[in-house]
Amino acid sequence: MFSSPLPELINLLSENQELNGNQIAESIDALTNPDVQEIQKFEFLTAMTDKGETELEFSHFVREFRKRAISPELDEFSTRAIDLCGTGGDQAGSFNISTFVSFLVASAGIPVIKHGNRSISSKCGSADLLEAVGIPLAPAKEKLQEGIKSLNFGFLFAPQYHPAFKHIAPVRKRLAEQGILTFFNVMGPMINPARPSYQLVGSFDPNYLRPMAKALETNNLKSGLIAHCQVEDDEITSVDELTACGENLVFGFGRNQTTEVEKWSPSEWNQEEYPIRHLKGGDLSENLKIMKNILDGDCFPGLTATILVNAATAFLICERVESLGEGVELAESLIQDGKVKKWLDLTSDFFA
Repeated sequence: MFSSPLPELINLLSENQELNGNQIAESIDALTNPDVQEIQKFEFLTAMTDKGETELEFSHFVREFRKRAISPELDEFSTRAIDLCGTGGDQAGSFNISTFVSFLVASAGIPVIKHGNRSISSKCGSADLLEAVGIPLAPAKEKLQEGIKSLNFGFLFAPQYHPAFKHIAPVRKRLAEQGILTFFNVMGPMINPARPSYQLVGSFDPNYLRPMAKALETNNLKSGLIAHCQVEDDEITSVDELTACGENLVFGFGRNQTTEVEKWSPSEWNQEEYPIRHLKGGDLSENLKIMKNILDGDCFPGLTATILVNAATAFLICERVESLGEGVELAESLIQDGKVKKWLDLTSDFFA
């Protein structure tokens, strides 16, 4: 019979003690065990949140959940691949920026292995947009591998690769109802089961920029950047993306190494600062119209500028370009020359 370590670990956390790697592994065994009482899981996650996880604890959590994921068997692609996604939770209601940028980056010949789930808070999540352009959420293994070979794109639907998460879902829902945020709210982008070597991640919480970067670096990624944008608006104060609508806070590692959180403003890629409403999205129908407008060069300039800087940063992370400016030029040409649209057409045909 499983003996839960959570009561003892809760006591350690209440004494402000840092948990080591073995203790983190034990806590995850308990959190994902359906026989452990929900109240224990609730009290453990609350105690960890009250103490505040250290960078080392966060790295251990990420490492352990990555180890427990079901492998999609994509090692031959992972060393060259990138994942682009955000944590969600910013309540900005923006267009599916990282999803469209993933299409753009794939059209440039860079393998993208995107890992995600259906959205809880937005009207149109990335999974909805992917399905709408013809990309299945759970293709057969052979089709997934062939898609990456032919299109430089694959999508990993999180529930398929992290089955143990279903045993944490009830307590996470209860925590959310009480307004309690835990490391689970930012960890999703960190546990891609394909383990791509590169990542561009947006965080709704600027306090996680450095811990997220350090966690990815210690889990053997080559290069990456974590970003958060602060905006001046009556309703929206932050976005889990790099944007051209405010001041971006970033922390990088590998090729993008920083020693502290840096500030990036739109002027650094020769853009003015635009109002956050330029990024506004809607339901699936509206977001498909916005995507068409982007491809036709007929969308808000703030959205265009935001897409270009995210793509440029991805190119920089993957060593495709030498500067942000060069990356912006490449991204712009891919849209204007119709290569992104052609890629979408090929993708639709491939999965038809």
